[in-house]
Amino acid sequence: MKIAIIRQKFVLYGGAEQFVQGYIHQLAEAGHDIHIFANQWTPSNHPNIHLHHVPSFKFNAFIRTLSFAWFSARAVKKESFDIIQSHEKTWAQDVYRAGDGCHREWLEQRRRFLPALKRFSLSFNPFHWLILKLEKTMFESGQCKKFIAISQMVKNDILKHYRCPQENISVVYNGVNLKRFHPGNENRQSIRKELGITESTVLILFVGSGFERKGLKHLLQATQYLRSEDWRLVIMGKGKWNKYLQFAPKNLRSRIIHREPVPEIEKYYSAADLFALPSIYEPFGNANLEALATGLPVITSRHCGAADIIQHRLNGLIVENPESPKEIADNINTLFDPVLRQSMSQNARTLAEQFSLEKNTREMLKTYQEVISSQGK
Repeated sequence: MKIAIIRQKFVLYGGAEQFVQGYIHQLAEAGHDIHIFANQWTPSNHPNIHLHHVPSFKFNAFIRTLSFAWFSARAVKKESFDIIQSHEKTWAQDVYRAGDGCHREWLEQRRRFLPALKRFSLSFNPFHWLILKLEKTMFESGQCKKFIAISQMVKNDILKHYRCPQENISVVYNGVNLKRFHPGNENRQSIRKELGITESTVLILFVGSGFERKGLKHLLQATQYLRSEDWRLVIMGKGKWNKYLQFAPKNLRSRIIHREPVPEIEKYYSAADLFALPSIYEPFGNANLEALATGLPVITSRHCGAADIIQHRLNGLIVENPESPKEIADNINTLFDPVLRQSMSQNARTLAEQFSLEKNTREMLKTYQEVISSQGK
């Protein structure tokens, strides 16, 4: 199968980026001819992966998004493909993977905690106007044949805001590399030594960039309610760290460690005892899946797509209101119990084993075949 993948850029960090790279290599290994249309991409030596550079004007987010959509639409028309899949909001795809969720729903959630002036400016922001216009065109015009929602939550959000036929939306959960992310302590001591953390200390891990959307403010505020005295919080992600650190009480800031993203993120999962990602809005949150695969009990929010698959108190904990520092802290305090943590750790890995990269690839290929059959190719 000759497959075109539209993706504006790929960077070396981030759970979603790691997933996309793994998924593309799965397709290539299966013998499919993969053509990536991107402005930035990590080079690949695989003979079945071909990179096509798509220009974009980087004047601002509005111009960058619009120009990439226009240039990518022109680029994919120069060749014939069995399937054109986009990870971006464009108008040239057969299949759109809603990896960023539903933008209208994200704006709705975001407005709830913004001051009045920022809510007003958000309504007149040209970038958001463009994204909503592209989103509405994709979901309602009928030009795109199939939509991949990466969680049931995302599918529900699309149906809530747009007149999109329900049968055109398939839920295909992300996959995780189960060989790379697995329970094991081979890196635990070395990473803890690097961080200055003893074996008895409970290490809480947060992984993600885009701190506002991922609820870092409320997680840092929650530290004042933690009942244990022997904990450390490690934040791994890119963002305005100094702006966010101020949300933690001054007397606790020495217990909070920030690190920039690293390629070998699995080492930090191995060093942790539990994972916390209380997102305000998260289509799925692949970091949740990476943590589960490593055997970490996960604390996530009801506004995160991963809550679809997590069973409360069996393999993770779900925060109903991610804007409540007290509720976040209550869930962390629950996992200070080592016996419960160990039980949930085993269940976490069992859950993750249902979401392999191989399974995700099979489900995506099934979706492609349905589209091809409907088009009579």
